Amino acid sequence: MTAELERGPAAAGHRAVERPAGLPGGREPAAWGSDVVVDVLHALDVPYLPMNPGSSFRGLHDSIVNHGRNDGPQLLLCLHEEIAVAVAHGWAKATGRLGVAAVHDLVGLMHASMAVYNAWCDRAPLLLLGGSGPADPARRRPVDWIHSATTQAQSVRDFVVWDAEPATPAAFAADIVRARQRALSAPRGPAYVSLDAGVQEERLDRPVPPPDLSRFAPAPAFGPDPAVLEHAATVLAEAKRPVVLAGRVALDPATTAPLAALVEVLGAAYHDDRNWSALPTAHPQNCTGDRSVIDEADVVLAVDVVDLAAVLRPAAGDGRGRAASGSGQGPAGSGDGRGPAGAPRQRAPAGVADGPVVIDLSHGDLGLRSWSNAFAAPLPRDVQLLSDPLLGLRLLHDALADRVDRRAAAARRDAVVARAAGLRRRQRDRAAARFADRPISPARLVAETWEAVREVDHLLCLRNTRTWPEGLWQLAGAGHYLGHSGGGGVGYGPGALVGGALAARDGGRLGVGIIGDGDLLMASGALWTAAHYQVPALIVVNDNGSFYNDEPHQAQVARERGRPVENRWIGMRIADPAVDIATLARSYGCWAEGPVEAPDDLGPALRRAVHAARDGATAVVHARVAPR
Repeated sequence: MTAELERGPAAAGHRAVERPAGLPGGREPAAWGSDVVVDVLHALDVPYLPMNPGSSFRGLHDSIVNHGRNDGPQLLLCLHEEIAVAVAHGWAKATGRLGVAAVHDLVGLMHASMAVYNAWCDRAPLLLLGGSGPADPARRRPVDWIHSATTQAQSVRDFVVWDAEPATPAAFAADIVRARQRALSAPRGPAYVSLDAGVQEERLDRPVPPPDLSRFAPAPAFGPDPAVLEHAATVLAEAKRPVVLAGRVALDPATTAPLAALVEVLGAAYHDDRNWSALPTAHPQNCTGDRSVIDEADVVLAVDVVDLAAVLRPAAGDGRGRAASGSGQGPAGSGDGRGPAGAPRQRAPAGVADGPVVIDLSHGDLGLRSWSNAFAAPLPRDVQLLSDPLLGLRLLHDALADRVDRRAAAARRDAVVARAAGLRRRQRDRAAARFADRPISPARLVAETWEAVREVDHLLCLRNTRTWPEGLWQLAGAGHYLGHSGGGGVGYGPGALVGGALAARDGGRLGVGIIGDGDLLMASGALWTAAHYQVPALIVVNDNGSFYNDEPHQAQVARERGRPVENRWIGMRIADPAVDIATLARSYGCWAEGPVEAPDDLGPALRRAVHAARDGATAVVHARVAPR
């Protein structure tokens, strides 16, 4: 009797599981060091373990299969360690739970390091398990000497929230529980635990009692100082032009109701942080895409905005201190005012030249590290509401209830509603003006994808960023879009999209993503994992044939140096030969169509793909799209 992959109707909620054969009728007590790890993961309700196999955790691998029966957790084979960590990252963002992945000793950890950094910047709660050693030199094979390190965690220590290298089976259990506790406590992030290969493969001489998980719960949410909360409420109540921003708190579906209530009571304009969506697109006070509301504000309330400096004071010119000429508009069709390298920004109007009063409701600087400059740009904060963002949002709304001048708030609200309605009309008009463009415009790609999925309960796992046309895709609020990579690492998208789609499948939704050709090609093997484990998804490839994000940078440098701008494409274009991504996707087992080049062919192709995805396929539509 051999192990088999059980398959079934994935769209109906069936999981593809590789079932081990030849095992006894019931689950037996732990007998080996690595069995203890599996029992702890099972107790922590870890459903999946994305991994790329390696001999440093061969003991753990055996324990998951033959002790844990490959169920709780189930192994998910990935074709690269970076994909494995990105799958766990996307799954964690979609569920709010601890994502777990495993990587082979030092070499696997180094492969995975970019994905770990993305998770750290994104404050994503992950547990990364690795193998090491053995610590006893007499037990090492020749390859163990070059594939392990005395302090293996040093490779990622500067961008994890906690690490450990336990040396006994009991320590395995204790450190995994501690890593989970820390990863899920604010500020969240990835934790790394390296399991000694020799100890994994030792037979237990006595039972290892399981930790009492109730005594190792993640830290509870903490609220703001009452005096600071009162001060923030007073400042907001007296504001003439308040604006509310929201960031990573947008992952929690519970955010939308209190956020909307606060925006409405203030009569404030609302604007999403970059690459997040916390308030419904259709909310009448949502001005996302018009950053001038931020420039004109006298008070800004930022709720869990991780890089507040980048939102309030976007760099002029190319970000390195040199001004440049330009229109101040973003990429055609984007409507977000964030242009390519070289585009200047709108200046604050008279009276707020020094910027608005800033109320920062977040975990503040608790997550800053001296090694990385991420999120360390200096920005004065007038009121620092150090708090769990969602708890602080609720408390701030309650504190404002009897302070706001209702007549003034109603007048502001009417003006904001009219402004937002005009903005949405302009956004639709910009998209319509390029609807017949060939190559297909990015705005049409987004609009057609939205039309294809609007009647389907879906989770937007990934989207284009610089060319996203605000106002077209009607996001329903927090918990409907998973945001960006955090660390800006290209190659995040494929794995994270699969992880998000996996969570969506288990929750009865369809995972949807729009991904760039460069991002996909860096980690296209994630498509095989999705197809193999029957993860339904609609994956739309925005293929502009280039690592286009850097073409404007090359143009900017050429202009400054008096050199030919038309050479900016060299070393950027993915052409001659162009990659047939649809054929590549089919080779991984996906349903695929394309390349789609004619604009009028796009909608029908997307509708066919949605039908295939709802039948359980990982469906890929490859579209040739204009760069902007």
